[in-house]
Amino acid sequence: MVWGLFPADPLSGDDKYYIFAKGTYKIGRKGCDIIIDKDKGVSRVHAELVIDEMISLDSQQKKSSKDPFKVRIRDDWSKYGTFINRNFGTEEKVSEYPNKETILNDGDLVSLGNGNATYRFCYVPLVFLVCRSETSQVYDHLQDIVSSIGACITHKWNTECTHVLVNQLMPFSEEFIDAIVAKKPFVLINWVEVIAEKSVLTEIPSCSSYLPTLTLDGALVKVSDSDSRQKCLEGYTLLLESAAKYKFGDRLQLLLEAGGAEILLVDVFGLNRQNQ
Repeated sequence: MVWGLFPADPLSGDDKYYIFAKGTYKIGRKGCDIIIDKDKGVSRVHAELVIDEMISLDSQQKKSSKDPFKVRIRDDWSKYGTFINRNFGTEEKVSEYPNKETILNDGDLVSLGNGNATYRFCYVPLVFLVCRSETSQVYDHLQDIVSSIGACITHKWNTECTHVLVNQLMPFSEEFIDAIVAKKPFVLINWVEVIAEKSVLTEIPSCSSYLPTLTLDGALVKVSDSDSRQKCLEGYTLLLESAAKYKFGDRLQLLLEAGGAEILLVDVFGLNRQNQ
């Protein structure tokens, strides 16, 4: 699972932290993996976040697993303490637990110092749609990389997909239409490799430098970012014949509308003209 430590107040301006690898991460005011300097009560090295293993689970596995992961927070150094609030209950001081550490769960609030620095520890879903066309060796390598950051792969489109991973010049699949309509980003596979090189980031890397070119019936199709895709056909009105005449059938209309085009159907257009 990809983990996040996000400011409880999204308007605070404090950094978000995404964790992509197992390990021990120091939290504190200076020289730490996770820097929290808003609260003067936060010690220079205040606490540690310990992730024993990155586990790649889809949402159904996550819901059905009572204890699919083990992430611990440890406070053996701070002056003013670290407090955990579970499900908006009472605060628990970490240093009062055995070994001065406790397990963190998805949704727990973590307060450090004097209470002016509160973060939500949460699961960050990264679900990659991959249309398998690589050799087994290449695919196994991709699976290893995706699993190492706690993300997961699916080979069938569903609404929980967050990105579409493709190779350069991969043939356009009909399944991609659903992802385009849902405004999901298309990225080259080496984008994931960039993430896997990092342990902690304050943002998920931009996809803009990893936009692919696909092929469709021999033509090259550059896939732009989702914002640009929504506007590429703005101002155009397209007249469509029966869906049976088109490669993607009635899904072509969805694709064109996702680009901002207005669609008129020939049958309806002809009937309206007759009535006039």
